[in-house]
Amino acid sequence: MREGRSHGRARWIGALALLSGCGLGNPDLVFPGDVGADVPVVDVPVDIPVLDVPVDVPVDAGMDVPMDVPVDVPVDVPIDVPVDVPMDVPVDVPADVPIDMPVDVPIDVPADIPVDVPVDVPVDVPVDVPVDVPVDVPVDVPVDVPPVCPTGRTLCGTTCFDLATDVNHCGACDTACSFPNAVAGCTARACVIASCNPGRGNCDGMTTNGCETDTSTSSAHCGGCGTSCGSDRLCSAGACRLPRDCRELHTLNPSLPSGEYMVDLDGAGAGAATTVRCDMTTDGGGWTLVFDSGTTNFNQVGVPWTRADVAAALVTPGLATTTLVAFRDASFALLPSLLRVSFAIPTGWRTAAPLNVSNVDLSVMVSFDGGPPLQRTLRHGYGGFIDNCAGAWGVGGNFGRFCITPSPAPFYTAFAVGTADRCVTSDVSWNSGGSANECGASRRFTLYIR
Repeated sequence: MREGRSHGRARWIGALALLSGCGLGNPDLVFPGDVGADVPVVDVPVDIPVLDVPVDVPVDAGMDVPMDVPVDVPVDVPIDVPVDVPMDVPVDVPADVPIDMPVDVPIDVPADIPVDVPVDVPVDVPVDVPVDVPVDVPVDVPVDVPPVCPTGRTLCGTTCFDLATDVNHCGACDTACSFPNAVAGCTARACVIASCNPGRGNCDGMTTNGCETDTSTSSAHCGGCGTSCGSDRLCSAGACRLPRDCRELHTLNPSLPSGEYMVDLDGAGAGAATTVRCDMTTDGGGWTLVFDSGTTNFNQVGVPWTRADVAAALVTPGLATTTLVAFRDASFALLPSLLRVSFAIPTGWRTAAPLNVSNVDLSVMVSFDGGPPLQRTLRHGYGGFIDNCAGAWGVGGNFGRFCITPSPAPFYTAFAVGTADRCVTSDVSWNSGGSANECGASRRFTLYIR
């Protein structure tokens, strides 16, 4: 170690000699004393050429080198570190040479200096954590615990039910009881009809079709199962009553034959029941007799309805809409050799009977023997005319007629005069056939309505 320092002194002495040779002042300068003596350290500014020397830090060069090293240094990274190293350089200078020269020694440290410095540096390091990490964390989770059902009840969903009686869970969960027109019940785990809706009855005893009977209108179960109104009465509002006309009766029992039946013309009103004649077969049936010439020889200007009560109850309020005109025998059967006609009831008939007015002509659509309607002229009332249906009103005195022209429809005439009433066809003279065509019991002119 001593030898190294001697070599260092020699280098510095040589350097000084060079400096003196370059004109430091007096070329005759003499260094008194022992050249090899220890010369006090002086600070001499010295320009040291840049040393391109790789340095391992820490550096032991016999120098106290304070080094400013940045703290945040990524490890194993080459760093260009400019290092200012003040050096106390011991120089062996002859004692008689006073040298008072501070020396600044800039040291250029090569830039690419690998520095292995252990540094305790807090480092933010992104850490990849596996996603599927089982974590045991206590969690408060609300848990629906199904209730424990008491004896006789069954858990359906989250509620206990008695499957023996519950109508919505009868015999099994979510098995609801339901029947048409009825209130359902559950008995002994089976669906039953608890009651029928108002106006309904379980008259066939079957539960599958519920309360199938309308007891407000059923003549066989009127007001309740088993209460029959018979074949000639109908059920209205749960009570048996007579039909108001032949049409209602025919609708109630289409198998009834033509004949006389009891009716209640005002329905549920206060009027008394009465007997009427019904045609239950012609053109669909359900016709009610409103005029019958019968055996009467009318000798008056105005001839009213022979069943004014029927007309007042059915024609006047417009309940009846169609009329059937025909000649009939003593049993009110149609005379097969003569036509029958039907047409809509004229509005004027609602205020006056067709034989009780004077000289009326109307255009009507007429059906002959049930055929398609044809437009014809209806003439009815009393007044003067030539002897057939085709003749216009206005000739002569009062002479009654009811006919349809042109056609062979029934022609009822000679009422309102003393002559016997005639029942002929509209296409011939009123007196055709003479007394053979007089109206009577076996040849009667009739008007039915429906």
